[in-house]
Amino acid sequence: MKKIAIFMFIDAMGWEIIKDRSFLKDLLPHRYRVGMQFGYSSTAIPTILTGEKPTVHKHLSFYYYAPEKSPFKMMKYLGLGMLPSSIADRWRVRHILSKVVARYYGFTGYFEMYAMPFSRIHLFDYIEKTDIFVPGGLSPVKNLADTLEANRISYHISNWRLQESQNIEALTKDLQKGEINFAFLYTAAMDGLLHRVTKDGEEIDVKMKWYEDNIRKLMKEAQSNYQDVYFTVFSDHGMTTLAGVVDMKREVEKLGLIFGKDYAAVYDSTMVRLWFLNDSARDIILETLSKAPHSHILDDMELKKYSIDFHDHMYGDTILLMDPGWQIAPCDMGLKALPGMHGFAPEHEDSYAALLSSDPVDTQLGCVDDYFRLMREKMDWLRK
Repeated sequence: MKKIAIFMFIDAMGWEIIKDRSFLKDLLPHRYRVGMQFGYSSTAIPTILTGEKPTVHKHLSFYYYAPEKSPFKMMKYLGLGMLPSSIADRWRVRHILSKVVARYYGFTGYFEMYAMPFSRIHLFDYIEKTDIFVPGGLSPVKNLADTLEANRISYHISNWRLQESQNIEALTKDLQKGEINFAFLYTAAMDGLLHRVTKDGEEIDVKMKWYEDNIRKLMKEAQSNYQDVYFTVFSDHGMTTLAGVVDMKREVEKLGLIFGKDYAAVYDSTMVRLWFLNDSARDIILETLSKAPHSHILDDMELKKYSIDFHDHMYGDTILLMDPGWQIAPCDMGLKALPGMHGFAPEHEDSYAALLSSDPVDTQLGCVDDYFRLMREKMDWLRK
């Protein structure tokens, strides 16, 4: 019997978005709320592709303090830090420069400079230098492609660089050929839409209808070329509407400490990650952070619970997390807060991911890393 297992990833399609919608209930009647991996998609996708936690696959946020091995040392000597903000802060300028840097260093993974200050970037390394979807992309940890090849299963994995419609078209062509038995379809536009209009935006219904129409077409194509079809749609997290903004960068910088001598920091959208370069700076900064509004410092129990207790403090000696809905702005990911954001506490209702399946799922779905075990089980099913 000819079989195929199709797993479709819809970025940011959280449980709160899907739970009250009739979205594909006839085709995908089995629906599950799934815990989010702490962090952003930069954490969640490696977790999904390996079934491992961040302390194993080493991906959390994009940037981490590593001045000795930073690939951006040349930035210090190019004088980019002297550019006026009217030029240096333009998204188009940074996007084009990011492409130049990626090509120069041979980066094959997703790479953007975002709003990381040119005057500081030479102190940091970047984690996603390689394409994490291809064989060896998360080496030494085995990823989905490695596992499929080890099991000699013919597969299709989307090109994350392409638009959703292109990825759907590419999978459709492979389904028509009938030569693959496993597919991982990557779609990411929902995330950007939710950042702009939040989970309550009218545009969400339109986008969900677009997904529904295309999934029905894919299912019909699969059923025309295979006798047994398994179809699952899943996400990595949800989206939380903006509640307010805190300028954490200003709070730290007004202390008068020297960046790169006393401390280093990355200001993500929902957390501050700090490295202390002397004890005096540690005491001063921690006292300030303990009083910061709408936030708290993650304690050791939380770091362990979220599997981000890196023994080498790779992503910071201290992490301050914002309360749900409260964003850091300006931050190193962008100068302005967005209407919607993710990356808050996984326990918050807006954080939960979702999985919809054509068949009952026996695998316990506690967190998104369990998707990998489900995909492994379907590989065994394909080989029977």
